[in-house]
Amino acid sequence: MTALTTVAPETAPNWGRIALTLFALGALVFLVAFEQGALTGGAPVLHEAFHDARHLLGFPCH
Repeated sequence: MTALTTVAPETAPNWGRIALTLFALGALVFLVAFEQGALTGGAPVLHEAFHDARHLLGFPCH
C-alpha cells in the first residue's frame, strides 16, 4: 500500500500588490516633497497640508 503525500505549493510574491504599494509610496513622496499646486488644482487646504508635511519631514520648500 502506498501513502498519499501532498506537496504544498510554493508561494510566490504577489507582484501586483508590491508594484501598487511602491507606486502609492512614490506618489505620496512626490506629493509631499515636490507638488506645488499643479496637480491639486491649487486647493489651499491640500497645499497647506503638503507644505506642513514638508516642514515636518525636513524637505526644503522655501
